[in-house]
Amino acid sequence: MTSVTLRLPGWRSTLGVILLAFGSQVSAQSVSTAGGAADTLDLASALRLASRSSPALQRVAAEAGVAAGELRTTGQWPNPTLEYRRENIGAPLQPDEFVTAYVPIDVTGRRQALRRATSRGRERVHATREAALRDVELQIARAWTAAALSADISRSVSEQYQAVERIAAIEAQRAAEGVVAEAVAMRTRVEANRISHELALAETRAMRDRLDLAALLGVTDEALPPLPSVLTPALRTNAETRSAAQLVTVAQSGRPEILAASLWRDESVLRQRVESGGVVGDWQLQGGTKRTSGFMSGQLGLAVPLPIFNQNSGARERSASAVLLAETAYREVELRIRADVLAATDNLRRLESIAPRFSDAIRLGREIASSARVAYAEGHMTLLELLDAERTAADARNSASRYRADLLLAQLTLRRVIGAPLVPEISP
Repeated sequence: MTSVTLRLPGWRSTLGVILLAFGSQVSAQSVSTAGGAADTLDLASALRLASRSSPALQRVAAEAGVAAGELRTTGQWPNPTLEYRRENIGAPLQPDEFVTAYVPIDVTGRRQALRRATSRGRERVHATREAALRDVELQIARAWTAAALSADISRSVSEQYQAVERIAAIEAQRAAEGVVAEAVAMRTRVEANRISHELALAETRAMRDRLDLAALLGVTDEALPPLPSVLTPALRTNAETRSAAQLVTVAQSGRPEILAASLWRDESVLRQRVESGGVVGDWQLQGGTKRTSGFMSGQLGLAVPLPIFNQNSGARERSASAVLLAETAYREVELRIRADVLAATDNLRRLESIAPRFSDAIRLGREIASSARVAYAEGHMTLLELLDAERTAADARNSASRYRADLLLAQLTLRRVIGAPLVPEISP
């Protein structure tokens, strides 16, 4: 017992120097990691990269092209028909030759209404494409935030693991020399093993999120630059200074979804006119030449479809229901936009209200860990209290990272629901 008492102060002094040196090293590494963002892929760069290579964005553009082509097909004028006919072939009579042109005539004006409906439809497809592109951009922004957050969490757990592993190594050496009980060293080793499991899971999650982001951007993970920390300053937007009612008005006047719903409503009304005029189909004007028995003559005719059996009743009924459906969809879009804006505004302002709680969370966590190491080295803190302090420091870093990620997502979501570009310098 006497020998232990005499050696204890020296060990504690040495332990204090080692722990403090290690803590300073970890802090320096953390500052270097958070500050060295020169060659990292920020959100604006990720969105620019996605605009060139993202399969999801390319798929949206291709689907819009297909829809626009189908609409253009339905709005085309029918082609005239030119017929050449020769009769009395093989007979002793001289052959009769006919050259006849058939030109459809729209006597009800439905073709003009169809062309206007097609024009509205193409505008609707464009607005729908813009809405889908913005949804994909928000999906990419969420994937970018998730990948940056999981990378931050992985670094934080790695710092915690290194700190506890260092303590475990020191305690194992002290136990071997009889300074502390073997159970103390074993307890520290158990804690280090537990954190190693958390680190493995955190690194797996970081890799998974990074791979998901790379797939959305259309590149391999090897070609993806490192991501900056989510602890960098979040986006700011002047939308935060406006009331929720003002933001609802902005969204309902500028969102591509509301424009698409309005165009769909106009298009459905025009198509109803088309089908209402479809009771009488296109007339067909016929004209041409005729050679009979060596004499050349002309011919003229008019073909009129008779609406006896088919009065286009099915299409007229369908078009009337389509108008009602478009009206309902427009109202649903209005209500959904209002709900989205109110929810996003509430979420952002609640998160902003607690921002002071996280303004110095990282510093507090590091001070807790540093103070605990000093107190333990001086004999004022038990090993369990030191390990708990290390865990608290890690929790503080992780909580700050998660908060900043949630704040960033709240800002991005609000910008999306009011129709603004996600990143101010990138136009929609």
